[in-house]
Amino acid sequence: MIEALLRIKNYEDLGIGLFIHWGLYSQLEVGEWTEYIHQRDQKKYEQLINTFSAQNFDADQIVSAAKKMGAKYIVLTTKHHEGFFLYDTQGLSSFDALHSPAKRDLVREFINACNKQGIKPFLYMATYDWHCDLYQNDFDKYLDYLLESVKLLCKNYGPIGGFWFDGDWNKKTANWKLDRLYGMIRQYQPDAIIVNNTGLKNRGKISNPEIDTVTYERKTPDQVNHGFDGKYVAGEASITMNQHWGFAKNDINFKSTKEIIENIAHARGIGANILLNIGLTGSGKIPLMNQAIMEQIGKWIKMAQESLYDTRPQALWQANGNSKDIAVANKENVYLFIHDLKIVGNENVVLGGEGVNLRSFSGVFKKITQINWLDNEEAVSFVQDTDKGILTLDAGGYTYGTDWCVRVARISFA
Repeated sequence: MIEALLRIKNYEDLGIGLFIHWGLYSQLEVGEWTEYIHQRDQKKYEQLINTFSAQNFDADQIVSAAKKMGAKYIVLTTKHHEGFFLYDTQGLSSFDALHSPAKRDLVREFINACNKQGIKPFLYMATYDWHCDLYQNDFDKYLDYLLESVKLLCKNYGPIGGFWFDGDWNKKTANWKLDRLYGMIRQYQPDAIIVNNTGLKNRGKISNPEIDTVTYERKTPDQVNHGFDGKYVAGEASITMNQHWGFAKNDINFKSTKEIIENIAHARGIGANILLNIGLTGSGKIPLMNQAIMEQIGKWIKMAQESLYDTRPQALWQANGNSKDIAVANKENVYLFIHDLKIVGNENVVLGGEGVNLRSFSGVFKKITQINWLDNEEAVSFVQDTDKGILTLDAGGYTYGTDWCVRVARISFA
């Protein structure tokens, strides 16, 4: 139990991760479920293996971009539902990257790059499989096939940060033999986080005592289910930057920087990690729009970093008025995520940040000595009633030329 708590605490301290979807589907540029949703002929679809070159896949470059964004871990799809493996299955299947023109173990390259740059590698594995006939025809043998494919990852790539499973929701009543699968992982990778995505209809649910993290796909909830049968579990939200997980060149409906930053702040405020997703192009590059968003998010995370990684919700502090405002804390400080501030203009350019902008929190009984903005270290004016537990600060507005979307204040105590 102590080992599990330490493993989960270390995972929660990572805070922010990058999700990467990449497979044969990336070449078609219309999303990761195209084989199923567009009802493509399976044999014809699987011929995409013959054009999968991975010629522009540079793991070091991708991990570097993730690190610059502020990600402490990366989840890579080693096999999505199409059944194609990005690694050497050593004879288990011929439907892998070694049998494509790439002729490379792309998972090994990814893990090596993560290790070099101090990023935790997490490996996604689809359990729902459209390629393997055993999935429909002999499920017990399919589970043996799945076990062996995961065992290869456990034994041959060094320490793995975590395993991220996805697809049990397709056979809700089946016996997935999870004790056997997770027991094997614990044998070879005792420190790995085990995640099993419960899908859109069962967010926050847990299926087995070995699960370390509950998932909230495409959503940051109002609270996280941290308890299961006496075990503390973490929570993880995952969001796409546009409307698809896999690369879709005609999906231009991207989230704003503000919306993504607000999702990050909200996730940390409820004690959840958050995965930001990108889909690589067919040749293995980060698309330009994703690159730009990652760079913008990286600016904010760099500014706010001391409030994001090893912090936990300050549950007793409640925002009065603006319900989006959030308090988190580490051992030394409390941090406030302040939303919806305007830019201070002047009589010729009125931008909405002029005047007093009071924000109030209740449950604040400890004596505060100072409050400073993280972005420029300027002091923030405040009054506090320690008897009533009320803190009121003048959040003001952004200096002209600046807008951080969510501003972060550091609170210091006597």
